[in-house]
Amino acid sequence: MPVMKWIIASLVALLPFGAAAHPHVFVETGFELVFAPDGRVEAIRVKWRYDELTSLYVTEEYGVDADFDGVATAEELAKIKGFDLEWPEDFKGDTYVTFGGSAVALGPPQAVSAGFAEGMVETVHERRFAEPVDPGAGALVISPYDPTYFSAYEVAWETGLAGRPACESELWVPDGDAAAEQLQAALDELQAGAMAAGEEEAMFPPVGDLFAQEVRVTCAAG
Repeated sequence: MPVMKWIIASLVALLPFGAAAHPHVFVETGFELVFAPDGRVEAIRVKWRYDELTSLYVTEEYGVDADFDGVATAEELAKIKGFDLEWPEDFKGDTYVTFGGSAVALGPPQAVSAGFAEGMVETVHERRFAEPVDPGAGALVISPYDPTYFSAYEVAWETGLAGRPACESELWVPDGDAAAEQLQAALDELQAGAMAAGEEEAMFPPVGDLFAQEVRVTCAAG
């Protein structure tokens, strides 16, 4: 998840195991596909808008909106441009892309912009595809989620598809109740196993994908 996970995690580290079953950072997200001249997708732009509490941590940490008038100067925005792109080596970026059922390799993130409005910090970054793909030859699926479920992502904007005609996107939303039941079953099983082994707590399972929305992009053959 974004770098704010490591700041906020210190505040919730003492929560009981059950409390860890709920996300602590809420992010609205959106996407824009970048098309090459030949119509293939060569990159994806990812927008993240953080919840008000997380945004407050960010603005205090980087000295944004110090006068609390709800407006950030260009100099202040420059401080937070790319602040959430200092990723650990094993972090996948919480944005997963598949094409024709196979994972699409994404390059490192490049900061595009940062904003601040209505008390919320918003950033945009771009990641290039290792190999461009033709969305007219199969479905391109974008799924934002944090495997640890520390962060919860919600697709809040239409996917940008300018650059190639006859393309459309469809948002798929999972059954939240069913996902919660699966999560609780996994937690119960792990906790029972931990107790049987004489351990106080079990490691939290990677269940973020249970709650993941999907954007499915298709285009007419070109």
